[in-house]
Amino acid sequence: MKRICWFWVLTGCLLAIAAGAQERNMARLTLSDTTYVDVAMGLRGEAGAFKDLYAPETRLQGGLDATSQHRLDRVHLYGHFGYGYDYGRGSTWRGWIDPYETLFMVADSIPGALSLERYSLEAGLGLPVGNWAFGLDLAYDVALMAKHKDLRNKNTGMNFRVAPGLYWNGGRFGAGLDLGYERNTEKVEYTQISESVEQLLFDVYGLWICRGSGYASAETRRMKEGDHFFADAQTDLTLGEVSLHNNFRGGYLRSVQTEVGYNNLRHGDVRSLTWSDDLLLQIGSRNRVEAGFVFSTMQGFRPLQRQELDPDSRIRTWVTYGDPVFCYWRRYHVERLRYTFGATWQLSLGVENWGMEHAYTEYPQRFVQQLSTVTPSVGLLLPLGPCWVLTSSLGFAKTYDALCEISDWQLADPLRRQWSYWNSDRFLGEAGLRWTSASGGNYVRASYGIEAAVPAGLGVRHRASVTVGFVF
Repeated sequence: MKRICWFWVLTGCLLAIAAGAQERNMARLTLSDTTYVDVAMGLRGEAGAFKDLYAPETRLQGGLDATSQHRLDRVHLYGHFGYGYDYGRGSTWRGWIDPYETLFMVADSIPGALSLERYSLEAGLGLPVGNWAFGLDLAYDVALMAKHKDLRNKNTGMNFRVAPGLYWNGGRFGAGLDLGYERNTEKVEYTQISESVEQLLFDVYGLWICRGSGYASAETRRMKEGDHFFADAQTDLTLGEVSLHNNFRGGYLRSVQTEVGYNNLRHGDVRSLTWSDDLLLQIGSRNRVEAGFVFSTMQGFRPLQRQELDPDSRIRTWVTYGDPVFCYWRRYHVERLRYTFGATWQLSLGVENWGMEHAYTEYPQRFVQQLSTVTPSVGLLLPLGPCWVLTSSLGFAKTYDALCEISDWQLADPLRRQWSYWNSDRFLGEAGLRWTSASGGNYVRASYGIEAAVPAGLGVRHRASVTVGFVF
């Protein structure tokens, strides 16, 4: 669960909760002859004490997105370019760009400013052949992250995706399938400018179980490499005023984390299996039902290694004994349901259930975390004339079935802070205003959201954003 402020991302914009994941079957481009270019620029800020441990105290994000779809004779083309820049102050424990993507973290505890740049390119094409259509999706993303205070980490990440797909259109019924492969890599380098203070670099694994050491003068470099295989299956059914669309997904990720330049030193292997489904049922123009689920398991394995002297080269290398040992297990699930009524104005009612479980074994001891949260919500979309639309949503996340074991082996302070955030009830509110020109060629969107903890002593988190777009 591409990780993050869990509750905010999973709750999202409560008016469009199941709009679903990004389309990867480009054969479905042939279902529409829409031609457009959409260029949008946005700014988003957030601040407040109630936050995920990995999130900075304050954050400012800016971005540019350009998306285009065009038909050239029989070929349907799609293209996207995105650029984003994030700047956050007071960031700690952020060793990887996405800290929830791996079970083995390298990090320091000194707060500092953090900048993150992202570049993304995507291209797709669809070609109809009778009732069939064939498509190809290509995507390439680069991310650069840097901390501006000792210890300083510089991260370079890359993702490349290729996904061929096909779709059969039988009129009232259609079905599609795409298979894909994604390669992702990330390298982090730690350096220290000041020599007057010794900083600690932590190797965190399990439930904040760690080992820490004073940072040496040499650079510390670590590489994370992953291979992701996935498949998506789509079905479409139209019967009069009733239409149904379903997208079922499955993916398997295997990643390896190694030390760069240290003779095969491995820090851990991760294997992850994820299943998800998004369903949309439209009845006439006034009734809409959205449902979906996500289920993911992630396993962590630590290799048994020791350093030995090679008799031929006289160089000490890391030697692995046997298969990696299974030590860490993470599972999460999300189930959501939303009903929306109305055409020009819309009222939506929804509920979401979210849960996770972490378990770490350091023989003979075992540590466990469990958490479940249910979030009912209500949303309203209200036109204010021909060009203006007001949106609002309100939800309450109630935590139940919570368990967190703490031992002397763990970093108690970050563990307690993170658990206090996860295990807190909260109010979620958002209000937005959207303006679209009479021609539909220009638009402006502004929103303000708040996440308030219960009890109030844990603080609040404020978020505001504005987007300006041009369609031609």
